[in-house]
Amino acid sequence: MDATTERYRDLFRGMYTWISDLCDAEKGGAIDEIHRYWADDARIVTFGRVKAAGIEALRKHFEVFPELYEKVEVREPFCTYLEAGDRVVIEHDILIGTRDGDHAVIAGEAGREEFRVTSIFSVLDGRITEMREVAAVKAGDD
Repeated sequence: MDATTERYRDLFRGMYTWISDLCDAEKGGAIDEIHRYWADDARIVTFGRVKAAGIEALRKHFEVFPELYEKVEVREPFCTYLEAGDRVVIEHDILIGTRDGDHAVIAGEAGREEFRVTSIFSVLDGRITEMREVAAVKAGDD
């Protein structure tokens, strides 16, 4: 792919690293960097439900990550990365380690869960305006 078809890849690598760093006490992820990646009116839609709408709701959504998750690791390379104008589709695997061993993120092995996530992003002026995602627990599939 040429550079024009991947103009947002660095944005998403940075955003996923930022999310991971929120949970890493040693790296001390900064919630205030949310504005670097997300627009003021951005929203997250998961499984067809609006999880957060507007920057303050997104801030609240991400602020609980360090409390709930010991680790959030988005695996690279992405399984799929496609850009079409200001739309980006990313399919990736994510490993989540919960702080409370009895708490499961969706279902599966409590305390440690790996998911295959597919997200469709809209980007405007270099920031994410919408993320629509679905996820499934990985069960040894590739």
